[in-house]
Amino acid sequence: MTTPNPPAEPPQATAEAVLAGHEELIVSAAPPGNPPRVSAWTISVYALTMFGFQLTLLLPTLFSLAYKVQLIDPGNKDASLGFVLGVGGLISLVVGLPAGVLSDGTRLAWGRRRPFLAAGLVLSALGALIIAVAQTIAFMLAGYVVVGLANAAIGTAINPFLAEQVPAEQRGTVGALGGVTAAVAGVGATLLGSFLTGNIFVLFLTPVAVLGVVALVYLVVIPDRPAPEDVRVGSILDVFRNIWFNPLKHSDFALVWLGKFCLSFGSTFFSTYQLYLLQDRLGFTPEQAGRQLAAVGGLSLLALVGSSIAGGTLSDRFKRRKPFIYLAAGLIVAGLAVAASAPSMLLFAVGGILLSAGTGAFNSVDLALASDVMPEKDKAGKYMNIYYLSGTLAGVLAPLIASVILRLGGGGNYGVLFLSGAVLGLGAVMTAAKIRSVR
Repeated sequence: MTTPNPPAEPPQATAEAVLAGHEELIVSAAPPGNPPRVSAWTISVYALTMFGFQLTLLLPTLFSLAYKVQLIDPGNKDASLGFVLGVGGLISLVVGLPAGVLSDGTRLAWGRRRPFLAAGLVLSALGALIIAVAQTIAFMLAGYVVVGLANAAIGTAINPFLAEQVPAEQRGTVGALGGVTAAVAGVGATLLGSFLTGNIFVLFLTPVAVLGVVALVYLVVIPDRPAPEDVRVGSILDVFRNIWFNPLKHSDFALVWLGKFCLSFGSTFFSTYQLYLLQDRLGFTPEQAGRQLAAVGGLSLLALVGSSIAGGTLSDRFKRRKPFIYLAAGLIVAGLAVAASAPSMLLFAVGGILLSAGTGAFNSVDLALASDVMPEKDKAGKYMNIYYLSGTLAGVLAPLIASVILRLGGGGNYGVLFLSGAVLGLGAVMTAAKIRSVR
């Protein structure tokens, strides 16, 4: 993969001074061509930052927003939760794409990615505070809109790392580690949430605090430079115009995007409404449901870690991506199908473990696949934000559509919801089969 060709500038020297005696652990921005191999230290900092970011994303979507919604509007919780998640996700979607283009052209002395990370942290804390004090769904939605802005800014800062600073032969492995951090964050989110319901401020501000600590290290360690002089962003209209890419000309990248969208749709059905399923179908309280989900998450974590590491490293070793996509999609579809009809916690756990195993393999390999087929290597911010848009768009649409599906047959129709997600997940197999430039 290529990276921008920035001129030398002071912030890199500052990072080296802070880590005096450890210069070999810093990976400088690479010249055009495949970047140099990244060190274990750099990868670790990236992984910890991804963990913090995923915690801020997953604690609200897996637990805290659902908990807060049913406190405010218990009689209409399904529709209200879908509305809040959908609109908040839409804001993140609309802002995320131009933010990626703007960051590609940012020429601040501090760098082109770091300012977005710092701004995102401030907005994340503000949004969490608004949600915590909210007494109505409308006020809660306002807070989640701010959170959507924050997520867009933070994602813009750290999503290009894999494409810009990691060589092709390491992308599967590093992508796998990113999948592992997401799984750990998911388990931690449900467990943490179940113990923090007694203090709503702590519930919503804890993940922001965790991200703030690790992001400070990321800002110091990960190199960043201003955009090259020849990169011009132009007007706001130009920003939105630059978002576009031709899916017919760059069909492989478009197919990767569509496959991720299909699987993300089904997975969002599961993650958004699993708490309500355990309460409504199996009779758990929110606290009990959160701890049950965390227990299942511990087993799922083992499956996800194993499949993520195996998928990423083996796809690098054998120089194959598509067979691992097929396997991962099959596991996710099977997990959704089992959870759809689960009459007990045991079968629900089996479905969750299958889904997690598939998710781990898919996330690691698909991220590497997206980096491999990215059309313009010097515009990683733009294209990686477009890639992550697939998941964001699914996060916007899935809760809104889910609230309609759940109304079928008298309400609480989680079986039909999860089976619908399984059918959509099969789309990832079809799109991967059509990719031509990568095996």
